[in-house]
Amino acid sequence: MKQYEGKTLEEALENACLDLGVTPDAMHYEIIEEKKSLFSKKVVIDCYTEDMINNYVEEYVRRIIGDLGFQVETVVYKQDDRIFVNMNTDNNSILIGKGGNVLRAINLLVKKAASNTFKKRIEVSVDINGYKEKRYSKMTILARRVGKTVLRTKTEVKLDPVPADERKVIHQVIANMDSHLKTQSQGEGKERFITISYVD
Repeated sequence: MKQYEGKTLEEALENACLDLGVTPDAMHYEIIEEKKSLFSKKVVIDCYTEDMINNYVEEYVRRIIGDLGFQVETVVYKQDDRIFVNMNTDNNSILIGKGGNVLRAINLLVKKAASNTFKKRIEVSVDINGYKEKRYSKMTILARRVGKTVLRTKTEVKLDPVPADERKVIHQVIANMDSHLKTQSQGEGKERFITISYVD
């Protein structure tokens, strides 16, 4: 996030575009100060680009992992309004944690920092050496297998508790399988789980 000013909004935007090397349509801005008097005018804006968000997220990940004493390599890209960060460290298992607990904490920290800095909700997915993708693949296979069982037996199945992002995968898979299948999240906190049931 950077600040620029001008006598008018157009002038402030022009100054920002010249400094950042972008066109107006590639920039997001918010007016934070506007003064008009008989002798002077002033408009101050906060500006950022998508590249600035990506760079911030990557640098923030590198900093917090570095502060923990680990060397890290990162790959950052954006897809469907979500920033993906895949990293590889000299000790992936410690940063993943039991059941991915440490990785989820890192993800939450990065998401909150980016959202607070740019004053908007920013979706971030931090992964370590493809751990999340492997988990999502397992959840997809599980959901399809259980979904077929429920369709055949018409009996409700309760799954073991899993984190919110993995529950989302299961909900999506079942929703795309068959209109006779329904999912519902139940329970609280770490014990929250999904039931898959048959509906006429």
